[in-house]
Amino acid sequence: MTLHVWVRRNLRGRKGQQGFTLIELLVVVTILGILAGIVTLSLGGITTHANVQACQAEYKTVQAALDAFAANQSKVNGTATIPAQGTLTNDMTGLKGGAIILYNPNPSDTSPNYTRNGTTQFFYTWDQFGRITAVKDSSGKDVGDPLNGGCVPK
Repeated sequence: MTLHVWVRRNLRGRKGQQGFTLIELLVVVTILGILAGIVTLSLGGITTHANVQACQAEYKTVQAALDAFAANQSKVNGTATIPAQGTLTNDMTGLKGGAIILYNPNPSDTSPNYTRNGTTQFFYTWDQFGRITAVKDSSGKDVGDPLNGGCVPK
């Protein structure tokens, strides 16, 4: 008896029978399980990467708003220095401890709007020159590296 005849007789059953054998089903389920495991492991770092990208985008937006604020102050007052912010806040309206209003819901020529949103995802502090000195998340953990202009994974 050849191997081909044995396989056809023992794994496929009698001629005319249809369906899959238990071994064939187990092989398919095992392969699908391995593929699912590979996909799950590869998706693990996507959320961390997304958080870093969100931090970097927001960091650039807030820094651009501070630069625009300093430029406007220089145009109006002749000086580019701005009040330093002492407390961490994600409220860009200046109501929680900062004299700088980066978000103005009712902008005008004398009080423009420097950011698109009133609040940010992260919390920032800056110095009198308009440089961001700290970026933290809501739990107070450092997420940004302002000296290098980047963000770090949580």
